[in-house]
Amino acid sequence: MSRAAQGLRAWLLQRITAVYLAVYIVGTLLYLLTRSAVDYSIWHNWLASPLMGIATTVFTLALLLHVWVGIRDVLIDYVQLVSLRLLFMVVTALILLGSLLWVIRALTITAMQGEI
Repeated sequence: MSRAAQGLRAWLLQRITAVYLAVYIVGTLLYLLTRSAVDYSIWHNWLASPLMGIATTVFTLALLLHVWVGIRDVLIDYVQLVSLRLLFMVVTALILLGSLLWVIRALTITAMQGEI
């Protein structure tokens, strides 16, 4: 029962994150395409807004969760040696955690700088 629940939970998590990723990417593209000219100051002010900062942080979390579920499933399916699978999962988790911290740091610095 628990393995089936984990599989369903992982499948559902990947579908939900995929929907959010698609909505965020389409929204960002629409924003950029509806502007006559996008320069650094417009881009910076847009990303420095609190709502966009939250949306980008959620996007990053969704992307990393989506990646984690996909890589975890591939490792479970194709890496038979448990110790090697665990090593790959730990390395992947550390890389994804580092990526999350880097994005949050970048967004925080952007928000603190204010307008240019």
